[in-house]
Amino acid sequence: MATRLAITIAGAVSLGSYEAGVLYELLRAIRTHNQRAEDESAKIYIDVITGASAGGMTAGIVAQRLMYDAESLEGEFGNALYEAWVENISLLKLVQLGWKEKKWHSLFSSDLIDSIGRQMLVDSMKNSGSGPHAAIEQIDGVPQPIRVGLALTNLNGVDYTIPIVGNPDDGFNYTTSVDQAAFKATGDKKLFKITDDKNTRPADWQDMCEAAVGSGAFPAAFRPKAIERGIEDYEAERLPAEKQFRLQGATYLDWTGESPKPFAFSDGGVLQNQPLGIAKNLVDAATQERVKSSGAGAYAENRMYVFVAPHSVKSSAENLAAGKITILQILKELAHVYFRQATFHDWIVAEGVNQRIRSLDTLAAHLAEMISRELVDVGALLKAAGDLNVALMPYDEAERLARLREQYSAECQKIMNSGAGPNAVKAFINALGTLEATAQLQDYDKMKIVAVTANAQTELAGAGISSFVGFFKKSFREHDYWIGRKKTRTYLQRDDVKAILGVKKWPEEDSWRTDLPNTSGVEKVPPNFLAVASAALIPGVIAAFIRPALLAIVALIIAAGFGLWELLHHGCHLLPH
Repeated sequence: MATRLAITIAGAVSLGSYEAGVLYELLRAIRTHNQRAEDESAKIYIDVITGASAGGMTAGIVAQRLMYDAESLEGEFGNALYEAWVENISLLKLVQLGWKEKKWHSLFSSDLIDSIGRQMLVDSMKNSGSGPHAAIEQIDGVPQPIRVGLALTNLNGVDYTIPIVGNPDDGFNYTTSVDQAAFKATGDKKLFKITDDKNTRPADWQDMCEAAVGSGAFPAAFRPKAIERGIEDYEAERLPAEKQFRLQGATYLDWTGESPKPFAFSDGGVLQNQPLGIAKNLVDAATQERVKSSGAGAYAENRMYVFVAPHSVKSSAENLAAGKITILQILKELAHVYFRQATFHDWIVAEGVNQRIRSLDTLAAHLAEMISRELVDVGALLKAAGDLNVALMPYDEAERLARLREQYSAECQKIMNSGAGPNAVKAFINALGTLEATAQLQDYDKMKIVAVTANAQTELAGAGISSFVGFFKKSFREHDYWIGRKKTRTYLQRDDVKAILGVKKWPEEDSWRTDLPNTSGVEKVPPNFLAVASAALIPGVIAAFIRPALLAIVALIIAAGFGLWELLHHGCHLLPH
């Protein structure tokens, strides 16, 4: 069976150029591999892409081009991602706010980001396109859907209520700002919005554009994006007006006003910078769809998650002495704590699921050993597990047990080799079904994650000033794009990565061993202060003139600096000798 990839792209600001380099090499490698694959089972397909912030914008672009215009992803310096993240964006363009833009709603031009979004996601669909990429599965010539998930931060917040007996407020009420928009693109150029219950409704690429721009609306740098959302976009039923109809323990959406209605959305990376959880949910939906069309065997698919980020996922723990922490330092450390939790939340959830699945694997191994050694009453186990499964999985028992038989085929073979017989194997599988159902793991599989990351501070030119420095100069973005390409080639040549992907050797692997030339001209990382300051000079002057108050502040800073210089260099004669 073919290997399938779910790609998650983290927030990056200007380091989207690094992620563009990663994706260019990854997609090129998959294309050449699939074109030369001897049979279908050796191929690699992409069916899910998620992103946050800059990664959300990239996710939308990649998904669209994979489905409809594969050629636009070709050419090392002419592909759509290079165009979006290296060519079309710069500090000089960002500071030139349009006359109609409200000058104090954002530091940079949100209109520019809107126009790039329309160009890359709306106007691009007006062209006929070159057709689907080799990384898109086709059945009988029909491209299979690709799902896109974009992380969003809802500044308004959405209210939920859990009824509690005796609570004067009628229940536990909470507001969440963690939000998302999910879409499914199909081969006939139709786009659907995925709703809370995994159903879909028709959408258009303007909807995708708005969600992508909203996901990338970095706080203060860009103004929040207004996007309409309806009740059907959120999980849980609407809170009944009459209290007698509210069920204890149920979670209700406490919606007020009309539906749909506009919400203000900001950078999705603020609360979920690495949306692996969104990817997992979309993978489950894609798998279930394949199960309906091709049977239980679809559960046994090979699955890999590729995580793309310009920042390391190493430990960020600190050696702190409580007695030495000042007021300013505690504020700084609390900011570190917040970002640490927001950044790695989905990694923690994914590893928690993996640990629970590993526990089931351990139990399966022990149970197989006990059955093989005749330490278990097979007849009693078969009856007890069978009776329980009728209640635990009344609608899909046959599918689940068939999947488990495939998943634990080695243990089944061990039991058969021991001479215990087919009934012993059946008892083993039924017992695993019971254990899996009670642990609520039936809808999960292990998340095998490969992370293509960098050390932003020592390897990337654009990492300074909260990753905005890359916008200052094109050569910085070219350098980071080159680093992304170089690192991806290194990752793809790893034996463990190739084993997971089922690749013996990439078609272009020999050529990868030749150093990829760095044509950016950047030799020192991070760039020195003079290089950064000189790149920001002209954009800074333009920004100051666009905002007169900012110009006055700059003038005062210059005057103060000049006055200090005069005092130090020419005021010495005023001092007594």
